[in-house]
Amino acid sequence: MVLISLLSAALAAPPGWTLAPFGVGVYVHGKPVRGAVYTATQAAGIATLTVATIKGYAAAEAEDDSEFASWQALSIAGVSLAATSYLASVLDGSRLHDLELEGANAKDRVQAWERSRAHALREP
Repeated sequence: MVLISLLSAALAAPPGWTLAPFGVGVYVHGKPVRGAVYTATQAAGIATLTVATIKGYAAAEAEDDSEFASWQALSIAGVSLAATSYLASVLDGSRLHDLELEGANAKDRVQAWERSRAHALREP
């Protein structure tokens, strides 16, 4: 399911921007606040994963199983946070790209209609 979502987002996106991490696809479409939220949550997830992995490794070497399990659970939470934020930023960037394309297509249709109307008014 996640792979299908990412694939459909990649097909609808401008080359590579939507699949970039840390909300780049959202920043590209002029949404800096949303992009900052995605950047912060992905960075927090990665930082949590890094700290939990280092502490979990130390607990494993000390053979403290309960502490190791706690750090392992925290590392899973960090991965989940980063992955969920990444997926949300990809889907949001793809949606923004689709909206931008719809707006451009609507503008083209209006301009074509205005040109045809102006041409029809010039002919007797």
